[in-house]
Amino acid sequence: MCNRLFKIICLFALTTTASAKPIDPNNPTDGRFADDWGVIYLAGQKVGYMDATMTRQGDHILSDTTTVMRLGRVDQPIKIKLIEKSTETIAGKPISFESIQDLSTHQSTVKGRIKDGKVYITNSQFGVDLKDEYDFPEGAVLKSWAMFRESLLRGLKPGTTYENNLYEPSMRVDGIIKAKTTIGQVESIDILGVKTQGQRVTVEMITPLGSMAMHSWVDPDGWMIKASIPAPGMGNMDIIITTAAKALADFIPPEIFMTSSIKAGRRIDTNAAGQITYRIKRKNKDIDLGELPSTAMQRVISATPDAIELTVTRQSHTRQSAKAVKLDKTQLRDYLSSNLMINSQDPQIIALATKAAAGESDPFILGDKLRIFVTDYIEEKNLSVGFATASEVCRTKEGDCSEHAVLLAALGRVHNIPSRVAVGLAYVPLFGQQDDIFGYHMWTQFYIDGRWIDFDAALRETDCSPTRITFATSSLKTAGGADLSLPLIAKIGGIDIDILNIKPRTK
Repeated sequence: MCNRLFKIICLFALTTTASAKPIDPNNPTDGRFADDWGVIYLAGQKVGYMDATMTRQGDHILSDTTTVMRLGRVDQPIKIKLIEKSTETIAGKPISFESIQDLSTHQSTVKGRIKDGKVYITNSQFGVDLKDEYDFPEGAVLKSWAMFRESLLRGLKPGTTYENNLYEPSMRVDGIIKAKTTIGQVESIDILGVKTQGQRVTVEMITPLGSMAMHSWVDPDGWMIKASIPAPGMGNMDIIITTAAKALADFIPPEIFMTSSIKAGRRIDTNAAGQITYRIKRKNKDIDLGELPSTAMQRVISATPDAIELTVTRQSHTRQSAKAVKLDKTQLRDYLSSNLMINSQDPQIIALATKAAAGESDPFILGDKLRIFVTDYIEEKNLSVGFATASEVCRTKEGDCSEHAVLLAALGRVHNIPSRVAVGLAYVPLFGQQDDIFGYHMWTQFYIDGRWIDFDAALRETDCSPTRITFATSSLKTAGGADLSLPLIAKIGGIDIDILNIKPRTK
């Protein structure tokens, strides 16, 4: 999860920058006109830094931001580095962009070029390039110079609101993200124990799956002092503008997963449970519970702004034609196609899928064989990987739930089984030093017999227990898929889960 959280945090942080001198939004000075350092704090501890520069070269503005974070994942802290580059015209028209993610020991690159109403994207990893072409949304801007320029043009009159159509491929490659900016009042804020004054500026990112807001505070000249982004279960992640020396000083990674879980309140026998009724409650009115998807396992009973009740039922792995809801080839296309995260055209993945199937063709039995194969194939069950592609997992044989989920989905697609990933909360009796918790989880669903059937390679379950709550599903066509986690990121730490009833499984 930390990679998704990290990507979204960076997306927010890069919409605002600071500067030591005034900038003419219509005619910035030649050369580098902004070079800003920020220190990142989480749960009161320094976890990383940012360095953002903007440079004018002729009629173009080049933006370059490097963000480095270290986040604890139980006993295996990971280092994540993200380099974001973009080229725009002085008027803010996008020309190209590049994103380089360095997660643990592996690196991936996304490059984009905008021309004649199209965006041409190349995803590169392990020497494999995947190329896609999409219509570029008319009037869309990138999150760097264009957003900053807009803030300079609009000014800081309290009550001012405006929207930008933001193109951010890590969240959505085939459309826009709405970025709504609201100018607030001057407030007293805390900067590392020192009280100062800053004017609040709120930027809300709105996606089809959810929204999230960043608050920043600026000085009287409009330059950012501090930004604050919600972090699940940990309050806020703060970015404070500082000097390069202070930004680069040593920092200690906090354990994010121990503070981003939800107590179950009781022990659950996962093998014996056949159906569980849950109530999800918000702790305060700032939490938007939103809508939960209906799946073969999950059915929402009732929903109010304060609580959602639902049942999750273990599914039979035999044919249930009476319950089938047939989807046509068009509806299933994204779940059968290869993409960056689930590259079912990778020759090594094809070879693994052939080996795992051992000639089996019955989809239920084949699904079980593929699940068992992935469970055993990933030898290093660790949390040191941020969010790897199936191609990466195929070669490294390591990872946690997300790595199990994407590899299993890829093997399914090789055998023409429509597949997707599900994101939500799953019960675990012991995690780190905590007992009986619900934590972030990802697993796989295969479309078999007209139903999306759950398979969980990480938790070693083919006949999946009802100890999971689905918040979103995706084909991962959008490559980074960062928007998939939005329904959870804004909720963990702000909700409680009651277990209302447990029915035993029937044999």
